[in-house]
Amino acid sequence: MTATAPANLRPALAAHLDQRVAAFTEGFRQNLALIGPEGGGKTFQLERLQRAAAPKVACIYWPLFREGRGSLLRRLHRAVLEAGLGQRVTTQALDDLLERAEPSLPRTAAVLRSAQDLIARRLYAEAFVRSLEGIPVLTQELGRPTLFIVDEFLFLEQLGLTHAYHELGKRVMTWPGTLFVLASSSPYRARLILRERLQLLFGQFELLVVDTVDASTVAPWMHRELRGLRGSRGISPFLVRWLGGSPRYLTVFLKRLNELGTLRGRPRSIDALVQEAAWDLLGNADGPLAQWCCARIDEVARARQGSRAVDCLLQIARGARTTTDLGERIGRGGLTAAMETLLEYDLVQRRGACWVIADPIQRCWITTILAPQRAGLVRDPSALRADFERYLTDLWDDWMRTSQLSFPEQVVRLLGRFADDTVALDAKTGRLPRFDRITTQQADDGSAYLLAESEGRRWCCAVQDAPVTEQAVSRFEAFCRDQQPRPARKVLITRGELDEAVRVLAKAKSMWVWEPEELQVLSELYA
Repeated sequence: MTATAPANLRPALAAHLDQRVAAFTEGFRQNLALIGPEGGGKTFQLERLQRAAAPKVACIYWPLFREGRGSLLRRLHRAVLEAGLGQRVTTQALDDLLERAEPSLPRTAAVLRSAQDLIARRLYAEAFVRSLEGIPVLTQELGRPTLFIVDEFLFLEQLGLTHAYHELGKRVMTWPGTLFVLASSSPYRARLILRERLQLLFGQFELLVVDTVDASTVAPWMHRELRGLRGSRGISPFLVRWLGGSPRYLTVFLKRLNELGTLRGRPRSIDALVQEAAWDLLGNADGPLAQWCCARIDEVARARQGSRAVDCLLQIARGARTTTDLGERIGRGGLTAAMETLLEYDLVQRRGACWVIADPIQRCWITTILAPQRAGLVRDPSALRADFERYLTDLWDDWMRTSQLSFPEQVVRLLGRFADDTVALDAKTGRLPRFDRITTQQADDGSAYLLAESEGRRWCCAVQDAPVTEQAVSRFEAFCRDQQPRPARKVLITRGELDEAVRVLAKAKSMWVWEPEELQVLSELYA
């Protein structure tokens, strides 16, 4: 599954990266780490950043792959030399490139030649250290700062480069003339490495989570990709929701929809094409998304407590939300190790006391394809396909019902599904009680105030679709003060991103803030 979206679907992220590079050239260094699922658009952003930053800094772009250590280090040498020469030279042999660089970059070339000798002697750890030494030398010879981008940096130690993170961490701390930008498609392990081995004094990283794309940004691109396929505008929001806003999933899906539109004829209903495309890509064992999902499960099954981990995954897909639920269904033996394995492979996320399968494509495949297989059910292919399409139909029907509600009505529906779970949201962990009644009051500024109550528990929620202002926060605070009894929770809920000043004010007034990310988590838990 190699398709990637050709459009910049994250303009805000792109602008932030550009701003950080501009600040670096003016003397302020803030190292960056991009993490998110594979296919989320990280490499697109890194390559775009390399092109945008090239006139201001020397850009060393080093993507890592599963390859031999010698090959990996030689590509680093090529990246350093290309940064020094200011151009990509893909056809020239590395030795020829070294000769070409020697007149203008003699010291850098000498360092890399000595590293080449260590590679020839298979002293890869020493060669890695020596290769890194070429970067500050390049910075000195060019007389300008360096941007060092390492894509999929977790491969460093997986490929057997001993103490790679330790050596990299020392450079992060001691090279003020180099801006480090790291990226990884394994968020759980990347967070651990960043926190425990790379977050050193003067080497802090700003963590940027590359997750779902914004529906309003992606919709025009999707419509262009579907080439005016009838009904595409109406189906686009559903596809963004179902596919988790993943650029890779969207690209693969849109390509298949176009193929089917050509084969079946453009006048055909878009709903039928979506069902057929979903089956071809995800339901059919030969589909690229099905093979992707199967490969991830097979990888987990080979790990420690692998079979147990897959059992846990199936139960989470069937609605088990907590470790207690899982223990009651499959027993507690080996449960902790199994869940740790699922976390390491980024197949689940822990939100307080609750577990979720964050990837909706993986969740769909597990529920409709893997579960019958593991249960030993031999299904007729037509019956299996009917069940798969019924699953999609239920998702579509739920989407249609939800999309016809106003935003406050959607929040009321969500609050009504709470089930006394303890969930982590907005950097806080709190209990989501089961409410007996929820009433709505309309505020003068267009907000809706919700009063959610159960025995001994009362919440006040401000729900606002439009941008939230500081005045709106103050009015909501005044409304909460007038309530008797006083609310146990004050929750500010919005579909847009909050201005930082508004967020600070809401926090100062002890409000729980739910933005799109928090609403996405809740919808995954209580879909």
